Amino acid sequence: MMKNIISSAVLLGALAEAVLYKSKTPPMGWNSYNYYNCYPTEDIMKTNAQGLVDLGLADLGYVYVTTDCGWMARDRDSEGRLQWNATLFPSGGQALGDYIHGLGLKFGLYSGAGYYQCGSTDLPASLGFEEIDAQSFAEWSGDSLKYDNCYSSSKTVMADYVSPASTSPKRHEKMASVLDGVDRDIAYFICQWGIGEDLGEWAPPIGNVYRISNDIYNAWRSIWRITNQVVPFYRSTVVGAYPDMDMLIVGLNALSLQEEKFHFSMWAINKSPLNIGAPTGPRLTSSASLDVLRNKEVIAINQDSLGMQARLIRRYTEEEWDVWAGELSGSRIVLGIANWKNDSQKVEIDLSAVNVSEAFVRDVWAAEDLGIISGVQEVDLAGHEMRLLVLSDIIAPSSQPKPTGYYAAANATLSGNATGVACDARDCAPASSKVSITGQGASAAFTSVAAGSAGKKLVRVDFINHDLALDSAWDWGSNTRNMTVAVNGGTPKRWAFPISGGDWYESDRMFIEVDGFVAGENRVEFAPSGDSAAPDLVGFELFEW
Repeated sequence: MMKNIISSAVLLGALAEAVLYKSKTPPMGWNSYNYYNCYPTEDIMKTNAQGLVDLGLADLGYVYVTTDCGWMARDRDSEGRLQWNATLFPSGGQALGDYIHGLGLKFGLYSGAGYYQCGSTDLPASLGFEEIDAQSFAEWSGDSLKYDNCYSSSKTVMADYVSPASTSPKRHEKMASVLDGVDRDIAYFICQWGIGEDLGEWAPPIGNVYRISNDIYNAWRSIWRITNQVVPFYRSTVVGAYPDMDMLIVGLNALSLQEEKFHFSMWAINKSPLNIGAPTGPRLTSSASLDVLRNKEVIAINQDSLGMQARLIRRYTEEEWDVWAGELSGSRIVLGIANWKNDSQKVEIDLSAVNVSEAFVRDVWAAEDLGIISGVQEVDLAGHEMRLLVLSDIIAPSSQPKPTGYYAAANATLSGNATGVACDARDCAPASSKVSITGQGASAAFTSVAAGSAGKKLVRVDFINHDLALDSAWDWGSNTRNMTVAVNGGTPKRWAFPISGGDWYESDRMFIEVDGFVAGENRVEFAPSGDSAAPDLVGFELFEW
């Protein structure tokens, strides 16, 4: 979709004008789904709400208590209003809300923009009943609404990822407009799964949070998948509108303790809401996992007043580690060094990569001040560790590597199934064109790439990847496309490129370090890794000191 086409939110006029309640920092709380699936009860909700208080979690900001799918009766009343399942919730929704409010917490409600609720075949959702349901949510004193996307296009297909009805934002925009008209502040948590196009354009104006991916599940690989999908949302993350990476699986015996810290760190730096999925009832969640959830310094990064999402600064795919960094208030930087490798490894990070020459450093998980560091740092990482550092008193470098020239993919020599694609003037930035590199034998080669000296160079690759892991999310879908780079006929090296934007015309850039250059002219070739398609290539730029 071309970026100069007027978005549907603008075309809908009044729908785009909804001004709902928005928390200034990412919402924090507890949700019933991850542990209890679509089988919540009144006792379950009360026990876990009380647990938030008893365990000190409420005092740290975990205040939204959300009853997810399964709370409602099959039939609406004679006036068309949703009814709580009287067997599961004998006191009803209003009484449950009163109980939660009595604990000093917020009452989170759940429905969907389809015919039926997720996880059911007959429990009613809100499509066509937006006005009366929004009024019920307000009468029950709801503080938030998680609004799902099941049965969006028919009464027989629960998860539709491709139809125009399901991918359109209109149903979620409709509820936003209606909620804005009720006499209560209700935070709107959009759960559209990131399907379709341009989520980062239409969702932030109306939602407090917006789900950017398919569901998380109890496996380490889902952390990798969701991380690769959140990357481009730095463009739209602002105070009051945050990308939702889904509920936390900390405490569900799905990850090691090190992986739980990694998971919590990655969600925190990307300004995802922090919603606990583990039970808070007595003896059901380990004390070690609870300590992860109660880490005040990590929470403070997530809740920082700037509300700025971290960026992927460097990726070392074959070595299996990343560098992430984001701005914090007080002229500070959060630096995340992510080891995706199963084993421990020693890595080197040059602080100039995050525009730092010297800084005072705090190791967040170690709760230790490391003093002043500068230059290149060696870091020993355990398997699946994310080292989280906060840099303050920062001194910027006196110089940075300079670009030596841009090489647009349209000027490359193409082989195999590589084909050039013309783009609208505002798309495929910065070249307004791209090359699709699909299948074994396809490549885009550049000759006469000038380098002033031999050795390893910093290369900025402008790429496009909108290959969303939707059906494949439950298997090995990763939201990446892999591409190799070979210099002067050397051994190709592979990089995993994340999602770049809202469609197949919105580019992003990733900095990689590529070896094998000689002083003078060089040949640089981009190709798929194996039989899979590479990301579309817009171009690249070489940087030298």
